[in-house]
Amino acid sequence: MTRTEHVALKGTREGLVLYFDPLADFGLLLTELNKLLKDSVQFLQGATVRCFAGDKEYSEDEHDQLTNLLQEHQLELGGWLTTEEVYVPGKVQSQAIEKETRLGDEGMVEGHCLFVERNLRNGNSVQYEGHVVVLGDVNPGAEIIATGNIVVLGSLRGVAHAGATGERNASVSAYHLAPTQLRIADLVTRAPDEDSEERGPEIARIKDDRLIVEAAGLIGYRGKGR
Repeated sequence: MTRTEHVALKGTREGLVLYFDPLADFGLLLTELNKLLKDSVQFLQGATVRCFAGDKEYSEDEHDQLTNLLQEHQLELGGWLTTEEVYVPGKVQSQAIEKETRLGDEGMVEGHCLFVERNLRNGNSVQYEGHVVVLGDVNPGAEIIATGNIVVLGSLRGVAHAGATGERNASVSAYHLAPTQLRIADLVTRAPDEDSEERGPEIARIKDDRLIVEAAGLIGYRGKGR
């Protein structure tokens, strides 16, 4: 999640959601939103966002101001979420929490996926709202930024940022994992000092608020805290 004091932007299974503090002045909300969007990565441009402000209702003029601000950043307002759509009461809520916890253990759910069928060289940049799979190598000087998972069926030696809108269930995996910088959500690390081709396929993910790397597709656990 990317946020300011009164505005938060979060990537969900249904898309991007903007959360507004219903007690904050509308002008302050627009100021913080403008700063947040300026600081956001470029791949958000062209996306549709929905908004939630609790039971707060905005005037038609305020709605127009918000629409215009989003358009300035090449974003489209997709509507407003109700409290019922954001919070699920009672038993259904418990089921939703249980399902979310299970998904957190198993990784992210399926979603939009971009296949890159080539090597990424110095200066190449791939930014995508979803998962990214590279059928090749990611060389130093290349970067991948995705809101979902990143999978490289070769060597990852460039920059990789998964879960770029704050999704901590995202992961980065590669046949040979040796990035110059690796980031998942808000946590970041670099390649280990030993750059051995013999380590085999590895996957990086967040566990217990730490970005760890472990063997992929092998029985047993081989974690290294970063």
